[in-house]
Amino acid sequence: MRRSTTLAALALTSAAVLGGALPAQAAERPTSAVPAPASASASAKGVSVKVSMDQLGAGNRIADAIRSIKTDDRGHFVREAVNKAFDAAGGRHNVMLMNLSQGYQERLHGKRLYANVQWGNIYYGLWIAESGRFTNQGDGGWINWGFKGWFDRDGGHVTFRRSW
Repeated sequence: MRRSTTLAALALTSAAVLGGALPAQAAERPTSAVPAPASASASAKGVSVKVSMDQLGAGNRIADAIRSIKTDDRGHFVREAVNKAFDAAGGRHNVMLMNLSQGYQERLHGKRLYANVQWGNIYYGLWIAESGRFTNQGDGGWINWGFKGWFDRDGGHVTFRRSW
């Protein structure tokens, strides 16, 4: 293992154990068909949500909805988190959930909420905004990002529009 990889692993482990937040450097429109929920088990991943900006007044409702997800399937967790955040925010704003260990560029406008979401040892950023652009510079797929709202997608680039 390379030294930089070892140091990064130690930093992530320390942050998880000590409850520290990772920097917010660190999301495909879910299909209307949501997969059947994985059965909850005693080994389902723990979820924590820390809302750091809430102009909607829905931060607690969104955090509680995401914390209620019980699954060991990472892709299923991302789908459910995006859907629950969208619904809990009133279904009027765009939602983006991104694995913070992946590269990305965020240029969202009218940001209404930001939260750090931890599922097991994976850290995600959750943005709820009116419009803007988001680029995933890392791996795609449901395990790393999910989004919902009014948008156009071109590969890893998503352009969100207002719903009104």
